This record gives sequence, structure tokens and C-alpha cells, in this order.
Amino acid sequence: MTPAGADWRALASHVPATVLLSGTTVLWASADLRRLVLADSSSLVGSDVLDLLVERDRRRARSALAEALRRPGERLGPLRVRPLARPRLRVEVVARAQAGDHLVLAAWDVSARVAAERELRHRAAHDVLTGLPNRALLADRWERSRARARTDPGLRTFVLLCDVDGLKEVNDGYGHRAGDALLVQVAHRLAAEVRPGDTVARLGGDEFVVLVDAVPAAHVEDLARRLRRTLLQAQEGVRARLSVGWAADDRTRTTEAVLAEADERMYEDKRAHRGVSDGWP
Repeated sequence: MTPAGADWRALASHVPATVLLSGTTVLWASADLRRLVLADSSSLVGSDVLDLLVERDRRRARSALAEALRRPGERLGPLRVRPLARPRLRVEVVARAQAGDHLVLAAWDVSARVAAERELRHRAAHDVLTGLPNRALLADRWERSRARARTDPGLRTFVLLCDVDGLKEVNDGYGHRAGDALLVQVAHRLAAEVRPGDTVARLGGDEFVVLVDAVPAAHVEDLARRLRRTLLQAQEGVRARLSVGWAADDRTRTTEAVLAEADERMYEDKRAHRGVSDGWP
């Protein structure tokens, strides 16, 4: 069926990717719209336009289309198009009501914008060098852990503060590129030692934090021992190691106070093995 009237033609002249609907049934689709979703006219006309979307976006889109019949210019999106139509395609849509239950939709590909926004959010919450959560994301996850503990008093949260001994010597002797490689190695080692639900974060410099909950204190002590035994190959013939201190979050103190206790224990650990080069415990 060919759409009638001047409004849809005016819209289509400015935004080539357009489609005419009756309810949610496709009556007509422009060539640019067909190219956008990688579909031909025979497969689109007569189909439900919502079938182009991933299932989780369909209810929201259906409600927005119904609202568009009452409010011209309703904007939808970004909406995720099904992978079979086109992988990772995100579209933004403006709907304009026509006679009866007819709607004209104009669609834009906003995949690049959505990906850029996602990358910005990731960078805001993660350390650029190691890819680990940064201080801001650690604070958010710690607060979530505290919120869970308020509904489950038996849940205990522990914080381990880890400091890389030998990083300064590596930076001074081999350059900051070697030091950065050491920090990345630390990130991988820490991530390998914890459970999938635990958080490993980089505070900055040579300091890392491990946040674990729903475990007994004995588990944390064992984890701290394993981390202390970790020998890091910084350069040929040069080894670094981790000093580790931990503290329990009883939720009666600020997170800063809990970190301060872990920091004090970490420096006790550092003093205990200072000057030891091999056979570290």
C-alpha cells in the first residue's frame, strides 16, 4: 500500500529512513529504511515493526507508539534492532500521527553515538591503564554491599588493600613503561585470585583494593596470604611483591576509616618483609 497525504512526503524528503504504519503493521518502508535494517520490501510490508527490535525494547516502543497517536512528534529511542536485522544497530525514531491510526516513523542510526556514550561511561568508572574499576566505581559497589548487608545482618564485607613493593625501583631502573606493565600484571593476578562477584579496583599509583563479602574471616586471611606469596616478574632478575592489609567493614564506621585500618595493617606487612628479597613468606 502506498501512503497518502503530504505530511509523510515532507518528512521523508528530510529523513530518508521512513516507514508508514497502521498500528504497528508496516504499510510502506522507504529504500533507506530497508537498507538501514537490511530487509527487503516484501519482508517488511505487512510485518509488525516491533519484530525488528530486541524483545526487551518492544514494550517500551509499543507504549511510545500509542502515545504518538495523541502527541505528534513523539521521540523513541535509542532502540536496539535485533541482531539478525543488523548487529549492534541502535536507532532513534520520531513518530508523527497521520489520519486514523496511521503513523509515520523517521529513523536515524545512532549506533556510533551510543557506543561513544558507553565508552565515556566506562572510562569514567574504570582505570585507563589496567581496566579495573576506579575509586568512584569501588565506592558505588561498596555502598551497594552495605545496602545488601542492611537487609542481611549476617553478611560481612572485607576490604584488602594491596601495595606493590618494588614499583619505584622498576620505574627508576627500567622506565615507566616497565612500571606500567608491572601494574597490569598485578591487576591480572588480583583478578585471578578472587571470585567473579568480588571487586578488584585500582585506587591510583601502586595501590589496589579487593572488596569481598559473604565470606568468613578465614577466607580473607587465606586470600591475603596467597596474595603476599605472589612474586611478580617485573624485569629479568627483578622481582616485586605485594604488601597486603585487610579490615572488616562492620558498617559502624565510614569507608575511609575501614580503609585506614587496612592501610595500617598493610604498612605493618610492608615493614615485616622490608629488605627480604627471596623466599618471601
